[in-house]
Amino acid sequence: MRGTVDLAQCNSNQPLRREGGSRTVREAVDGHPLLSIIVVAFRDKKEVEALIDNIGRFRGPDVELVIVDGDSDDGTLELLQSRNAAVDYWLSEPDKGIYEAMNKGIAAANGEYILHLNAGDRLLVMPTLELATCLRECVDVASFHVQLDEGLVHIPRSTGLMRISNAWHHQGTFYRRSAHLGYDPSYQVFGDFDHNQRMAKATNSVRVFHRVISSHGSPGVSASKKNFGEIYRSIRENSGVRYVPIAFLRFKVDGIRRRLAKLLRWDWHKT
Repeated sequence: MRGTVDLAQCNSNQPLRREGGSRTVREAVDGHPLLSIIVVAFRDKKEVEALIDNIGRFRGPDVELVIVDGDSDDGTLELLQSRNAAVDYWLSEPDKGIYEAMNKGIAAANGEYILHLNAGDRLLVMPTLELATCLRECVDVASFHVQLDEGLVHIPRSTGLMRISNAWHHQGTFYRRSAHLGYDPSYQVFGDFDHNQRMAKATNSVRVFHRVISSHGSPGVSASKKNFGEIYRSIRENSGVRYVPIAFLRFKVDGIRRRLAKLLRWDWHKT
């Protein structure tokens, strides 16, 4: 019939938004958990399932799990639907990249602090006492050690080093949600470094803890050299162009040190 409109056809080109989780089927609870763990994923069903199991050991009144999926077509949606009770909130819809997805996760989070874990990462311990102390003392950033591949450990440093290097490992750093500055989605790979640089300038409330709390078992997107120029862009915009050559030299020295460390460990195992 002329003049009628097929609403389904009109909406067929609209992004499909699907959401769920235990939070969507229970009554709202007053107050906020101590921590929101945010996982963003795209076409990584196996790893999403592994992270749900890993974080499940720590979930409770103090810890919630938020998962943002970029409209995967590999069965991730069906997995989330089947594990509805094991996730506090999940969202599946198209996005423009990892940092837009992370911003969606922050918007959905209720925790006083935020921690990001993604493919290959595992939470080893939940630093409840340290975070509770930080909350009482209004600490904006709490950074811990992270176990890396090949026996290496990332040790967080003070804010001064942030001008030329990412001194806070993303998988070991807890950000107070009310102080979080959000991620610049124009970055493809190093938006976490850009955010850390901006946070370092915005607050003096940073605490470093000498304790390993997580493992980062895969290279992740930040290991790619394709977008390495984003690091220098962030340094130039946040610290000033004079720090760019200093950072370049530091990266070269760090590369040599890592290769020597691997070589020495290999020789040690051979003897």
